[in-house]
Amino acid sequence: MKIWLIIALCASSLALAGDGPPSATKNDADQKEGREGWAPAAPATQKGQEAQEADDINWMDNSHAYATEQAQALTEWMDNYFGDPDYDIERAESLLRLEWTNEWDEEDRYNTNVRLRGKLQLPRVSKRLNLVFSGEDGDELSEDERSREDSVGLLYNLGEKGRSRVDLTLGFKWDGLRPGIRYRAQGPLADKSRYRFTQRLQWETDEGFFTTGQVNLDRAITKSDLLRWSNRVVYGEETQGAEWRTRLSWRQRLRDLEKSHQFVVAYFGSINGATDPSLVKNYKLGVLLRRQVYRRYLFFELEPSYNLRKRKDDNQRKSMWALMLRFEIALERDLLHQR
Repeated sequence: MKIWLIIALCASSLALAGDGPPSATKNDADQKEGREGWAPAAPATQKGQEAQEADDINWMDNSHAYATEQAQALTEWMDNYFGDPDYDIERAESLLRLEWTNEWDEEDRYNTNVRLRGKLQLPRVSKRLNLVFSGEDGDELSEDERSREDSVGLLYNLGEKGRSRVDLTLGFKWDGLRPGIRYRAQGPLADKSRYRFTQRLQWETDEGFFTTGQVNLDRAITKSDLLRWSNRVVYGEETQGAEWRTRLSWRQRLRDLEKSHQFVVAYFGSINGATDPSLVKNYKLGVLLRRQVYRRYLFFELEPSYNLRKRKDDNQRKSMWALMLRFEIALERDLLHQR
């Protein structure tokens, strides 16, 4: 395992956890007079500089700020609507999602499963501690970004500063514990573009050490259209070299926010593979339709897709059609339906 990666992650967590505002010092005269919170007045040159900077703000700066805020709002709305696991675990509230997924594939045939995922805050223990269900880690390299191994774990927020955040994680499995550390950075790139980077280092009994890195680049095309390029790499002691996946998707909101039941369609293409041996495992094209039905907390998804799949290096690549149906109940305060 690369020792430099461990050192870099530990250093970033200590930097966030240890930063704090420097304590103010008082001179002897102030202490004698008992003045609290006294601070010297800003020099005249500093005041003049601040006033000049305020005067320099024009329509171009205001347009840039508005576009940046609109891009952030659209990105967060899409992540919330689709229930992105990496986004859900950072929300400042408890939420759960109960999913029933039905998948049909020409090769794998029919599979169905019921899964509970989300998080519960534990304020009586600590405001920074969360109990997380299934899909909290992002370590499973799957075509479906929400397809994860069933698990329960704890997530403790070490600190958040500026664009960065560091969490300690502890997963529970029947064969042992899964301790880890997670680092996240996000922010604007341009007027309508944003980035989100996540790196996680984890240890498992049967897998040893491995790390998962993911970068999302988002571009707000209009107030309802979002283009996302997502890249993920998993590397560890038991992986096939670096196992990677790249995915380009165009998410389009088809109804105004004033409407009670939202409808979003996402067109996507993805490629995933490994480096040892060098192999592209699957090319995939598809469309995902997600809609609120009957109530705002009830979701229905339909995802047809076409795959060019090759599971092993010596296998012949095969074309496969697949279809996924998903029903979801979101247990979330903002989606309550009551008088």
